[in-house]
Amino acid sequence: MRTSFGEFVLDETRRELLRAGAAVHLTPKAYALLTHLARQPHRAVPKAELLEQLWPGVFVTEAALTTVVKELRHALGDSVAEPRYLRCVRGFGYAFGAEIVGLDAVAGLSEREGEQPPPAAVPNEYRVVWENREVALVQGPNLLGRTHEAAVWVEHASVSRRHAIVRVENGHATIEDCGSRNGTFVDGERVTEPRALEPGGTFWLGQACLQFVRFASEQTTRSGL
Repeated sequence: MRTSFGEFVLDETRRELLRAGAAVHLTPKAYALLTHLARQPHRAVPKAELLEQLWPGVFVTEAALTTVVKELRHALGDSVAEPRYLRCVRGFGYAFGAEIVGLDAVAGLSEREGEQPPPAAVPNEYRVVWENREVALVQGPNLLGRTHEAAVWVEHASVSRRHAIVRVENGHATIEDCGSRNGTFVDGERVTEPRALEPGGTFWLGQACLQFVRFASEQTTRSGL
């Protein structure tokens, strides 16, 4: 998944941040902080949630989070006094203050700037829709859950950190549960082994309802016509 904000492009498939096509160095914790905040722009995220995301199951002080915030601000060239991207919510946490542009808009921007647009992920592009987010899947396994490493990040109390995997292979997609606490369901049945997903259908991670959709190749590769 590629998103754009300001002069930056965040490519979560490659786990890298780009500025004018050049990679920006981020430590793993700074990258995790950026992706967690950028996935929910303008939401004030409490420090406790960020500490759990960056150091799951490990006790650290807020000073550790402050250090990572400073690293990320430095990488983004952001300012505490006049923040463009990382806004401090005093006594509570942090929020991502920039507007996020999705994959299609980034591709259009690249074409206008004379850059080579990214190719379609698969001949028939599959996507997962949750609430107001739509995530393109890649060939092979796509992790769904609450961990920042997930290809499809679902922030819901009933969803496990590593909840399920959608596997895209040879033009087909299947879903399998990762031993989640609240289960994965398709057509009202709990998934106990890999199960096929049908485009246009819905499935559940715990109590979170997601939709599985497909875009035909002629819709996703227009630049190649």
